[in-house]
Amino acid sequence: MLRPTELAALAVLLFAPIEARGAVIARADDKTAASPERDTYLRPFATVGSGVGLRFNNPYRLATPLGDDAESLSLTAPYASLGAGVALGDPLGWQHGPVVRWDFALTGVPQHVLVPSYGVFRRGAVFGGQARFGLPILLSPDANMGVEGSVGATWYARAGLGFTAEVLGDLFWGAATPENKRPVYPVLSLQLGAVVELERLP
Repeated sequence: MLRPTELAALAVLLFAPIEARGAVIARADDKTAASPERDTYLRPFATVGSGVGLRFNNPYRLATPLGDDAESLSLTAPYASLGAGVALGDPLGWQHGPVVRWDFALTGVPQHVLVPSYGVFRRGAVFGGQARFGLPILLSPDANMGVEGSVGATWYARAGLGFTAEVLGDLFWGAATPENKRPVYPVLSLQLGAVVELERLP
């Protein structure tokens, strides 16, 4: 059932001169323009960090074995990490988005790893959490590719500045040896760092 105001407008559109109908349409357009569509929520961020890992399964080239021989559990070289990404979604709930990181060894054999990944994020006023899944691409000294998963937490000292702790698990496939035709090298790392964010609220 149409309301009286709607009936009046309909009557004007049907029976009034063209000029009057144009005025009614213009007023409707003004109301539409006064209610623009909401923008998309964006949270771009940049990260910096440093960490060290435990390497399992045949770490012959590592300088710091923790056991009695070269096949023991060993420490990887300490590394630094630079990254950037963007979070999309509900500003008060779960968010998601792409993340790219560049990791490089700080000592020993030069090693560079590019890690494209996708993450899920949840941010509160003081604390936040995140998880990622990626495909680390070893650029040097030998080209290789693996898989990576991580979980972490962030403490926000300011609205756009936080300090992070992250646990990362990596799997790399190495060259075959007489003893092992398909060697797999797991690495478990702990990384500490900082994140700088810029929110664009809808």
